[in-house]
Amino acid sequence: MPKRVDHHQRRRELADALVRCARTRGLHATGFREVAAAAGVSVNLVQYYFPTKADLLAGGLLHLRELLRPRTEQDGTPAERVRAILRALLPTDETSADLYRIHAAYAALAFTDPALAAQPHTAGPDQIQPVLAELLAEAAPTVDAERTATSLLALGTGLSAYLVSGYLSPADALAALDEQLDRVLS
Repeated sequence: MPKRVDHHQRRRELADALVRCARTRGLHATGFREVAAAAGVSVNLVQYYFPTKADLLAGGLLHLRELLRPRTEQDGTPAERVRAILRALLPTDETSADLYRIHAAYAALAFTDPALAAQPHTAGPDQIQPVLAELLAEAAPTVDAERTATSLLALGTGLSAYLVSGYLSPADALAALDEQLDRVLS
């Protein structure tokens, strides 16, 4: 009897291999051969699931967003959730720093790759911003929730870049974020 293949699982494994390669080699130097070698499969199999490099990059991006999703699903009051979500997005450990670097590489590639530019290329602001705006409307009704959510995400992006560049320590980045959140949420 032929072996049954879970195609969804196989795509996830290949996308995970792409992320592993991008962590060590950089996204620009990661292609079908590198992903195939990391996954222990043939190049043809990678191309079966991701026919073009654009498809491979898009698949990796979707996988990366799935890895980040649990960090943004928080419980508590609206104010506690806003704080927890934004703190969770900061790359304060090795794994989250690697994920941030890969997202930054996707963002940089999107400037010159029209196919990738058509994909959401950051840590899900398109999905996180509306959630933050809704929470802020409840937690801080005197602020413009939409604009404040955008500003807080931009602050988080800047702090993340400073963190992975070594300009700020995790404690200093968290303190800067908390100081701004204290202003907004008080």
